[in-house]
Amino acid sequence: MTLHSLLRTFIPWPLVLLLSLSIVATVEADEVILKNGDRLTGTVVSAKEGKLTFNTPYAGDVAIAMDAIASINSDTDVTLRFNGKEVLNGKLATDDDQITLQASEVRGTTPIDWTQVRSINVPDTYWDGNVYLGGTQQAGNTERLSVSFGADATRRSLQDRFSLSFLYNYAEEDGELTTRDTYGSLKYDYFFAQKFYGLLSLEMLKDKFKDLNLRTVVGPGVGYQLWEDDIKALALEAGIAYFSEDRVDGEDDQWITARMGANAGWQITPWLKFTDRLLLYPQFESLGDYTLRNEAAMLTSLGGSWSLRLANVLERDSDPAEDVKKNDSKTSLSLQYSF
Repeated sequence: MTLHSLLRTFIPWPLVLLLSLSIVATVEADEVILKNGDRLTGTVVSAKEGKLTFNTPYAGDVAIAMDAIASINSDTDVTLRFNGKEVLNGKLATDDDQITLQASEVRGTTPIDWTQVRSINVPDTYWDGNVYLGGTQQAGNTERLSVSFGADATRRSLQDRFSLSFLYNYAEEDGELTTRDTYGSLKYDYFFAQKFYGLLSLEMLKDKFKDLNLRTVVGPGVGYQLWEDDIKALALEAGIAYFSEDRVDGEDDQWITARMGANAGWQITPWLKFTDRLLLYPQFESLGDYTLRNEAAMLTSLGGSWSLRLANVLERDSDPAEDVKKNDSKTSLSLQYSF
C-alpha cells in the first residue's frame, strides 16, 4: 500500500491538506527575533529609513525598528544597499548574535553591520554625487581671475552602474584669456557577476590651448571591482576605444587605441577622503605613444554635506600638436556639496 493510500485511509484529507500547507509555510518562512524575545515568522518585504517591513500570515505587514532586531533569517534572497555604494544580494542568517549574508558562488559569508544598511529590497531611485566650485580673483599689480566648476554623479543598482563627470576651467590674466577647457564623460557598467562587469565609455574634451576643438574617445571594455564599500573602493578596467581629434588649426586625426583605467577611493578618516581616477590610452599603431589623464582629489569634511576639495588633474600626450607641451597640470581648491 502506498503512502498516499495510507494517508487517505487513516487521516481525513482536509487534515492532510492542512498539514501540508503548514509544512510548506514552515520551510519557506523567514524569521525575525526581537531583542525583547518576540519571535515573528513570515516574509521580509523591504526596509528603509530604519524600519523593516515584515509580512506575517496572521497580522499582515508589520513595521519593525531595525535596531530592535536581535536575529533574522531569510529563506529567500534579499538585496541590501549600504550607506556607501555597496550592494549585496543573498540570504540573511544569524550565528552567535552576528547577522550575516550567507556565502554564495561569488562571495563568502559576509558579516552585516546593521547600522550601515540603507535599505533592503528597495531599488535606488536617486543619484549619489557632488558639485563643486572654486575660483580666485586678484587685483592690483596683476589682474587675475580663475573659475573651476565640476560635478560627478553615480547611479548604482545590483546589476548596473551609470556614472557621469563634468569639469570646466576658465582663467584670464591682465585681460588675456589663459585657460578655457571643458571635459565630460559618461560610462555604463553592467555586472555579469558580483565583481566582474562590462562597460561602455564616452569622453569628450574641448581645449583651444591644446589645439583641440573636440577630442572624442568612445569604446567598450571590461572591469573588475576589487573593493566597493564605505572605506575603500578599487576597480580595474581594460578595453579598446575609437580616438578622434578635431583640431582647431592642426590636421584632424583618428585611430583605434587600447583603454586602461583604474578608479580608487579611500576613506582615510571620518573627515578625510582620497579619490583617484586614471585613464591611459596606448596606441596600437605606434608603441610608446599614449594619452593619459589622472584626476586625484583630497576631500576634507566641513560638516553635513559640505567639504573642501583639493584636486589635481594631470594630462599627458606623448605626441601633442605643434607648439603644445606634453604635460598639462591643473590644481584647484573648491567648495563641494555632496548629495
